[in-house]
Amino acid sequence: MSVNLMVVTDLDGTLLDHYSYDFKPAMSVVSSLKRSGIPLVFNSSKTHAEMRYLQDQMGLLDPMICENGSAIYLPKDRFRTAQSAWEDHGDFWRISLAKPREHWLRILAEYPDQGSILSFSTMGIQGVMNTTGLDWAGSERASQREYTEPLMPPANNEIKQDLITYLNGKGALVQQGGRFITVGDSVDKGRAMETLACFWRQEYGLPVRTLALGDGLNDVAMLEKANRSVWIRSPVNPIPDLVKQKDWHITQECGPKAWAAATQMWLEQHSHLVNSNKVKEHYG
Repeated sequence: MSVNLMVVTDLDGTLLDHYSYDFKPAMSVVSSLKRSGIPLVFNSSKTHAEMRYLQDQMGLLDPMICENGSAIYLPKDRFRTAQSAWEDHGDFWRISLAKPREHWLRILAEYPDQGSILSFSTMGIQGVMNTTGLDWAGSERASQREYTEPLMPPANNEIKQDLITYLNGKGALVQQGGRFITVGDSVDKGRAMETLACFWRQEYGLPVRTLALGDGLNDVAMLEKANRSVWIRSPVNPIPDLVKQKDWHITQECGPKAWAAATQMWLEQHSHLVNSNKVKEHYG
């Protein structure tokens, strides 16, 4: 049976090196995906601005899932006709799945213990630079959030749990990433990936077979819903017990080198399906 192949990936610590954000060790495989017509979907807590910058660096124009499943961006050259709920956003159609960032900033501002909150909005661009290692331009892109607010998790676990309990009581979903906890709506990477696959199937008339790769707890929902799942080993965090219990491939190496090896292996296993990914031409 013909299918469309799709690679869906987290970024920090997965396709990007945890420390340097370098992706060069993965570029040969990224280029193979592009030549084969297989979309490389970024599915991350990162912003639209950050993802577009990375796409430009890699020579890509593929769908994106931003801010932990809060919005899907579909390139217009692959989806010529918008559905009624899709918003015009430059080269993309945007499908918003979550409440705006301002909603969660108001809730954070009402928390009694303001000293325990260190978020992107309170630390400013310089603070984002200090905590992420990004340069000024990268920190500006990271701060252009539309749906979520990242926080440095309090070092004291009791204080952290008090904050999470408060936020959950206000309807927020608090997701743990590699560096930050992220406050946002009750959405996740997995549901957004399924929605994207549905749009792709409607557009191209073929079922979608997904490879998903991630390294953080906020990737679990995505990995659980993929056809093939890869856990990228972290250089700083132990493998969660939850992950050890899954039938997922766990890499021995970290970051983009591990990502490249796992994705290349999956490509070789699906080489007989690659031709079906040469998506149909659109005529306007």
